[in-house]
Amino acid sequence: MSEEIQTKIRECVKIAPEQTIRVADVLQWSINETFVDTRRSMPLWAAQGERFVNHDLLWRNASTQGRVELTEASAEGFLEEEAQSIERRYRPRIGEDQALFSHLEANSNAAIRLIAARCRDFGNLQFRSNTLREEQERELSPEVQQERQIQHPDPAEPVLHRLDPDIVDFWSNGTLLHWSRAYMPAFQVLQETSATTGLEVARLGNNTLFATDDFATTVVTSGKGFSSDQYQRHAQWFLTSHSEEDPNTIQQVLIISPFEANELRDRTDRSRKITLHLYKAQTNLNYASLDKLDFHSIPTRLPPLSILRPLAIQLNVFAGQLYFSSYEDYLQICKFLGLAAELVTAEMVAAGWTVAADGFILSDGDGRLGGGSELRQSPLKFIKTLMTKIRRNGEGIDKTDIGVC
Repeated sequence: MSEEIQTKIRECVKIAPEQTIRVADVLQWSINETFVDTRRSMPLWAAQGERFVNHDLLWRNASTQGRVELTEASAEGFLEEEAQSIERRYRPRIGEDQALFSHLEANSNAAIRLIAARCRDFGNLQFRSNTLREEQERELSPEVQQERQIQHPDPAEPVLHRLDPDIVDFWSNGTLLHWSRAYMPAFQVLQETSATTGLEVARLGNNTLFATDDFATTVVTSGKGFSSDQYQRHAQWFLTSHSEEDPNTIQQVLIISPFEANELRDRTDRSRKITLHLYKAQTNLNYASLDKLDFHSIPTRLPPLSILRPLAIQLNVFAGQLYFSSYEDYLQICKFLGLAAELVTAEMVAAGWTVAADGFILSDGDGRLGGGSELRQSPLKFIKTLMTKIRRNGEGIDKTDIGVC
């Protein structure tokens, strides 16, 4: 418990600071606090009870043979004061508590006298008018009122799902056919989004991360100028394969749609070469990263499969993960995007390093554009649009790892 609560307990049970607080002391303090709170609420309870009894009497008088007929005079009996005069509000109130309490005891109604008797049990209650009001005046800080307007995607015709035979073939032999039209390099899924303006997305990746056509195609395109920003699926289900030389390491990842995952679930359970994984990009520090693909796998592999970190980094960037699991992951993502991982020193400049204002490597020590990556221009605008507009529906990422990077 906090130091403040410990102090209150010691004051309540009269024990010295050096003495240990016992369970009995905590219980005694809890009971005492309950009594104090109940006693503080008794005047308000009595006022509400008196009001209810009076209103109930008015209602019964207005009821005749199951029908209620309220006259103007009886309706006015339900009214209460909405304001007080300055004199009544601020004049000295000597003996007002006893006067209000005596008013309850002298009432002819038996129910109100029972309320007074209950108040008498608590003794010396403060029946001041300001404590009897349910709505007390409070000084509130200004509140900003905002009305969110959700921008829904424009109406579009959905594409019918289908399980391509090449996907079933991948499930059978664990090999991707690079000439197949059933899947494509994952970053090509974003080709028709606003994020790829001026960027060659085909240069992202190294032919280890793919996505199926059923995952990529959600609606029928509406012609020239169509943007698929609002129709992108989130990466959630993956099929992974491993080589015979290294059966415990994931070599390739195929992102599939929920429909394909449902169709292949039972088949994958019997597969020796393909594993179905459930994944979600880490967008909150309160949850662990799932980029090791060990959260939920079908079938369960023993020992668990491991994924190469460069492949996991590609997966995280595509899915919109906002946080790094380690400093090594930070170095890997900088290498993948062709960015300088550290500040350029004078020695690096002397060795031929040239870095753009946004951190993109124009020339490293070997004279390579993008620091050895396949990119020929800075991808930061692409990353920002992907992470905020496409994956986060316009939410900011300034206070995340990827935003600071």
